[in-house]
Amino acid sequence: MRNTLAGIRDGLRATLLLRPRGTASTQRATLFLGATLAYLVVSIATSWLDTDAPRTFLPYGIVTTLADALVTLAAAWVLVRVARRESLLVGVAGITLVATIGTSLFVHWPLGHATSWLYANDHVAGAIIAELLSRAWWLFVLFTLARWLLGRGVGRALAAALLAYAVSAAVWWWLPGAPMFVETPGGRSGSNVGSDVVARTGFDGEAAEEGPAFDPEYVMYDQPRLLEEAIAALAPRTAGRANLYVVTFAGDGSENVFRNESEYVERLFGTRFGAAGHTIVLQNSPATVRTRPLATLTNLRWTLESLAGAMDPAEDILFVYLTSHGSADHELHVGLGPLALNPVSPDDLADALRTVPAIRWKVVVVNACYSGGFVDALRDDSTLVIAAARPDRTSFGCGSASDITFFGKAFLAEALNTTTSFTEAFARARESVATWEAEAKLEPPSEPQIATTTSIEGKLERWRRTLPEAPAVPFAPASNTPDDAGLPPADSDDSEP
Repeated sequence: MRNTLAGIRDGLRATLLLRPRGTASTQRATLFLGATLAYLVVSIATSWLDTDAPRTFLPYGIVTTLADALVTLAAAWVLVRVARRESLLVGVAGITLVATIGTSLFVHWPLGHATSWLYANDHVAGAIIAELLSRAWWLFVLFTLARWLLGRGVGRALAAALLAYAVSAAVWWWLPGAPMFVETPGGRSGSNVGSDVVARTGFDGEAAEEGPAFDPEYVMYDQPRLLEEAIAALAPRTAGRANLYVVTFAGDGSENVFRNESEYVERLFGTRFGAAGHTIVLQNSPATVRTRPLATLTNLRWTLESLAGAMDPAEDILFVYLTSHGSADHELHVGLGPLALNPVSPDDLADALRTVPAIRWKVVVVNACYSGGFVDALRDDSTLVIAAARPDRTSFGCGSASDITFFGKAFLAEALNTTTSFTEAFARARESVATWEAEAKLEPPSEPQIATTTSIEGKLERWRRTLPEAPAVPFAPASNTPDDAGLPPADSDDSEP
């Protein structure tokens, strides 16, 4: 205990830029482990104090603190390596982590508040100085520790401090982090945090309908929880036969049409194709940010990796349905209000589908303009790929006035309600889409595409034989607008990607 208290004293001395008194050789791993626990407590306490009630705890914040402890360990290794005193690593790491806690609590935290106050009161120069001092203080602490380990030689000590700083501090300028607490959306006066209304803009630049307000920062930090809950809710696979697992991805949150399709896939495949309890819906909609994981490339990758662990990858079948706007350079638009989300390219999707363990049998449907550009990147002997349009053509039926796209209505709502064969459903959908486009005088025609093999067709045929008879599932939009038109409504922007 005496040695541990001495190590804590040395860490706090380094925080104040005072030379430690040399207790590193007597320290054990207990100091580092205890300091890690103390760091978690300090992080929780300061985040609690910084957040207005009511608060929501973010478990991912624990990962941020633990990661900081690990990079502090890496910084300590740099210091002892440059000093050629590797035998002191355990002790130096513990003392350095205590200094990290001290710097966080007595320097970064108060200076952070000071910086915010100065900016709020238009003292920009003072705020910049406070921010620079906050960032530089840890470098001063590391220099103090380096001088302690190296003795003489300011140049080597400065070089060691700069290297350790690059490892333990500079990385946080570009690595994401999360607080322990955020204010709970809707907690104050029944309104959501951040804004009263989020104005959403369509991919084509026109203003889209307004949706429920949400706090973008809360939504992003809440993704691990939502995704973990969705994965945990999966039912166990049924032994003795091939199971179908379904992932839907509604990329553009500015129009309900994509949300409608993704949720309809969940209902349709749960009823007619035995996928109840084996479906994960990723979608961008202001109405579902509290209940559904976002449709992002990161969430898609995590979902597919998780399913690969839950499935029998050699026997089960994965069905992926992606619906959004598409661009002429073959990227799926991914967006939700103020959130800056990355588009999904053919190579991105192909890479996400390369899970460990590998999922052999796959059906991938991309419903978007120019979606034919995805076919070559996804096709292989055990994958059926369907696209709503040629690589150089737009598809039709999207827009704020639509409840479902042309291809979604033809393939999902009509064809798959009368057949369980994906290739037969595609053939029927292709004919229906061509008819609707001709009736609406939409040129050039979209010409949906398919790539299949005898191998995947044989697997799907064997699986189909195990499906029981099931009723049709009528399409119903998520919005209150009824879909009573004879065919999906077309608006002036339907030909836009």
